Amino acid sequence: MIDNPFTGHTAVITGAASGIGAALATELAARGMSLVLADIDQVGVRRVAAALGTDRVRTLGVGVDVSDPDSVAALADIAYTEFGSVELLCNNAGVLLFGSVSESSLGDWRWLSSVNVEGTLNCLRTFVPRMRRATGWRHVMNTASTHAFLPDTANSALYSATKHAVLALTLGLRGELAADGIGVTLLCPGQAATRILDSQRNRPQTFGRRAGEPFGTGPIPMAIEPQAVARAAVEGILRDSPLVFALPEDTRENFRAQVAQMWHLADNALGDHAETQFTIGG
Repeated sequence: MIDNPFTGHTAVITGAASGIGAALATELAARGMSLVLADIDQVGVRRVAAALGTDRVRTLGVGVDVSDPDSVAALADIAYTEFGSVELLCNNAGVLLFGSVSESSLGDWRWLSSVNVEGTLNCLRTFVPRMRRATGWRHVMNTASTHAFLPDTANSALYSATKHAVLALTLGLRGELAADGIGVTLLCPGQAATRILDSQRNRPQTFGRRAGEPFGTGPIPMAIEPQAVARAAVEGILRDSPLVFALPEDTRENFRAQVAQMWHLADNALGDHAETQFTIGG
């Protein structure tokens, strides 16, 4: 493990205008990393960048819609033109809404997947080829959620489905990039005190009417602070961990039980069919 690979290098962080993205920016700036911060909230992300810039840490805030490949391509061009290289890519932008599978609209799904899944893919397809052509320390971190591991996703199945997709993409990418010496980590926050309940403030009208907001739009109560999530994420990057969980201490045992329940479902299914024989063409 390298003690501090961040100093003198550059990170691109999406979803950086607030919450976990802004906390990641603060943590990395404190470790000497220059920052290209991206968010659909142009005013907010430029404010965060301006607050973190110092004589030794260069920062730039850019308005970006990660669901738009052209917007992400423009972000990469700006990052490489202004900073010369990108050593750390943090695909952190994400949105949340609630609703049942049968009653949610296609617009709900398309909006969630356009940001959480396609947004991640757009950034990977744009930045990773350039990162592969470089040498030295390089790392990718994708933000998913503990929802990627939950067996019971009542009222959040669409959101959870997008985070399952990010889990699969990340683990697959880790295997693909190992030979290039590029580390890949999946960050899975639990309840974090962010504005994610108010995600639909940035929902384009093209995706139709807003879904209901049964838990309001304020910060999540009794949740882990974004700064704690950011510290866990950075330590995970330093260890080149495949997975990093960050959730309130008093919810960890419950989460362990939920993960065990998921594996119990698989064990039961395997046990039920262990003696079944299949004959091709039979």
